[in-house]
Amino acid sequence: MLSDSVPLCFCTNYICLAESVVAAACSRVGQRVLHVDRRSYYAANWASFTFTGLLTWIQQHQEEPELEEAHDWSSLLEDGEELIYLSNPDAASIRNLQDAHMEGEESDADKPHPSAAQSQSEPTRKKISYAHLVKEGRRFNIDLVSKLMYSRGSLVDLLIKSNVSRYAEFKNVSRVLTYRHGNIEQVPCSRADVFASRQLSVVEKRKLMRFLTSCVEETEQHRALRFLRDQKLGENLEHFLLHSIAMVTEDAPTEDGLAATRHFLRSLGRYGNTPFLFPVYGLGEIPQCFCRMCAVFGGIYCLRHSVHCLLVDKDTNRYKCC
Repeated sequence: MLSDSVPLCFCTNYICLAESVVAAACSRVGQRVLHVDRRSYYAANWASFTFTGLLTWIQQHQEEPELEEAHDWSSLLEDGEELIYLSNPDAASIRNLQDAHMEGEESDADKPHPSAAQSQSEPTRKKISYAHLVKEGRRFNIDLVSKLMYSRGSLVDLLIKSNVSRYAEFKNVSRVLTYRHGNIEQVPCSRADVFASRQLSVVEKRKLMRFLTSCVEETEQHRALRFLRDQKLGENLEHFLLHSIAMVTEDAPTEDGLAATRHFLRSLGRYGNTPFLFPVYGLGEIPQCFCRMCAVFGGIYCLRHSVHCLLVDKDTNRYKCC
């Protein structure tokens, strides 16, 4: 049980993005904060891992969770106190994780032999082995949650206003890519990209720029795909706009599609050629940044521990963690 000599005004039993933001805010205004997590790492299901760290995480979640021995905390109750048990918010969120290795359906024997001219013109694909991934595993991170931040989004504004952005390094996403007809193509985002694109004809470039300029004022009440087809943009532009700029489903309302397109366009050019920012060391840096601010202003962090219940004094509302 935590000592009575540690006065607390705010306590959380989980370190994820929302909890980290609240902890930083409370600590910043002078509240005493204790942040506890049963894991050995920050950010919970928002964490970023090296390759070996990810393998360890997978192994831990392949095993059935051990049942904790029931403990009767009522023996600690004193006169005028109330016992409140705390639930585990992510007890059943991830369990029995399975990993699988997928190979191409076409074997080397089935592939046609390239001609001499093709061999010289086409670059050779380098095969990446498991041993190579382990060796280079600290050169990249893998996020449990893969999200991008709009340059003019609410999260970026929060990072700037709170000055939390100084605790991390960010990079503008250099390109937006889409998978179409078996190929990966670059999505033209800015005006310069549109007119430099080789995937679009001159007519398509003009149509796209005209549509992006006018979509800000549109308020149609149809489905997004129907709205795009009514504009007679063509299949090529429909794919780019629907899946890579608005990033909505085909049956999404037009209003939602236009709102997403406006958000995309407003974020262009603030920090680079695309509207997206990403933390250099992975999305798990964002919760950790808020944890750092909380700690700077006196917050206490305790990993590999959890709080099971609170003993609350009914008269003073003071509590003890168990």
